[in-house]
Amino acid sequence: MLKKRIGVIMYQTSRSKGQELVAQRMVREFTKLGNQAYLITSVFHDGEKVVSSENLTKIGGYIYSNDEELQIPIIRVESYIAKWPPRRIIFRDFISILEKIVDKFELDVLITHSTLWNGPEDAAKFVEWRRCMKDIGGYQDPLVFCQMSHFQEPTPKRYSLAERSFRTVWNRLTLPQIFSIANLIIVVTPFEKEAKIKIGADPEKFFLFPGGVDDEVFLRYANADVRRFVEALQIKQDSKIVSFLGSLEERKNPLAIIKIAELLKEKTDIHFVLAGKGGSPYAEKVIQESKSMPNVTYLGEINEQEKVLLIKASYINIILSRLEALGLTQMEFMYSGVPVVTSGVGGQKWLIHNGVEGIHVSGPEDTEGAAAAIRKLVDNPGLWKELSENAKKRTMSLAISNLTADLDAALTHELIKERGLIEIPSEARSTLSSPENVLKSWSSGSWGVIATEKRLFIRRGVLSRKVTEIPFKNISSIEYMRRYSWKTFVLGAAISVFLFALPFFSQIFSKAFITGLDELVRSILPQTFLNSPTLGAFITFLSLLPFLIAVIIFAVQARTGYTLRGPGLAALYLPRKFRETITFIRSMQDDGSIKKKLGNSPQEEQTGIVDA
Repeated sequence: MLKKRIGVIMYQTSRSKGQELVAQRMVREFTKLGNQAYLITSVFHDGEKVVSSENLTKIGGYIYSNDEELQIPIIRVESYIAKWPPRRIIFRDFISILEKIVDKFELDVLITHSTLWNGPEDAAKFVEWRRCMKDIGGYQDPLVFCQMSHFQEPTPKRYSLAERSFRTVWNRLTLPQIFSIANLIIVVTPFEKEAKIKIGADPEKFFLFPGGVDDEVFLRYANADVRRFVEALQIKQDSKIVSFLGSLEERKNPLAIIKIAELLKEKTDIHFVLAGKGGSPYAEKVIQESKSMPNVTYLGEINEQEKVLLIKASYINIILSRLEALGLTQMEFMYSGVPVVTSGVGGQKWLIHNGVEGIHVSGPEDTEGAAAAIRKLVDNPGLWKELSENAKKRTMSLAISNLTADLDAALTHELIKERGLIEIPSEARSTLSSPENVLKSWSSGSWGVIATEKRLFIRRGVLSRKVTEIPFKNISSIEYMRRYSWKTFVLGAAISVFLFALPFFSQIFSKAFITGLDELVRSILPQTFLNSPTLGAFITFLSLLPFLIAVIIFAVQARTGYTLRGPGLAALYLPRKFRETITFIRSMQDDGSIKKKLGNSPQEEQTGIVDA
């Protein structure tokens, strides 16, 4: 598997938001697979500035560090919160900064996340710019570009008329351009794929990546004490916990959970727990109302360990969102065998099948239907167990480690195509550990030569194929040769002359030898043939046969071409038709010598690299 250098581009970091978590986890999982991966993001974390923009301006527009909290390499770029569109962060002068980052970190894959901000659009322009430079002769290393939109249809349920129409225009004008440039279009559900095909995306480019369960976190806290966690919340141990986990925003509709708790307040064996970040007037309303309910506990924003403990302690997960691309949190509950009661909007309908892994109600405002679903699961342990087992099975293959490994294989395939490595025979290609670019290729008959920036691959034969790999630095001399097998030619001619003259020298040999030879011929050849008039012609042909064989061998072994030689390299012949290959080898070696004399590379950009 080729080891890649991957830049994952997202507009901010977060400890709780779905899109940001997916981007961050991608970086971690790609790194675990042996790649070098970086999160390219803004100076904001959960909407709060964590790096000074003034400092970034002084050092070239970006800063690199290994983030201790998120435990991934992060490149933060100069950015600002936009006035329009709402809730979006914009990278400042991103194409220029991205060029520095790609060159400095030698990136060969870019993956952009989300929509309605300039990251995906500028990255697409940058990739197309590089491809155009390569096409017209200004060679640049090829880039694989992927876009993961976490796409949601513009809907009046969430957006104002002005924002909805703006999103519609962005989807019509910008997304199709991004799709046309992207190697892969990463989607979280088949519903998203269908929506993107309608706006012009190529059906062959899609890759399904439904967020992914962070299985490592569950493994890390596998032995955490759930009982103590529940006791700390002052919830009775025999209570069935119904959990809401997510940001306290109108889209997630947590106020509906308060209404459901009100409907079930007589059920003393049911307790509701809400967890998630607040910070808005709507969130304050949710928090105040939850405090007035004896069967509701609000935890605030929780860390990873607390999240795992809450999931393990839960009997049911509830989400009555007005809009959901997928539902990463629901996937995590299902992974631990917790059935989900859901409004069934967007990707929730694909992730959770009604009556299989959970229960759908009649939309985000159906609080009575949700209360009835909770009663049904609490009062029917057999049904709960069936849904619990189904939920585990549904998410077993959706661990982010599995999904990222599949995506990594798809990226390798795209990188092989972009760099021309598809031309290298598979037996040689499978041994490459880092990407190389195919610069030229030549073929003639059963011969083929492929040149990367580092080496030659020489293929000989069709069925029984042999591939020889030669680094340019190992070629110390090129021998121009013209070789003919004269000995074979002379030997064949001598044998034919001897056979042709044999009848004239019959007096020299004994009668016994002649008689024996005559009997041998008669035993081999039919009598009719010996009596036929063609016998003389056959004898003449038989005399000429060694000469004809010698001519054929002479022609086959005749060589005009080139022999490559070097230390530890067996002499390797190339036919004359590969003279352009020899010219290319010479130019690569001359270019290497010049670089060595000049110091091997242009002046390296140093700004923006800070170990923090």
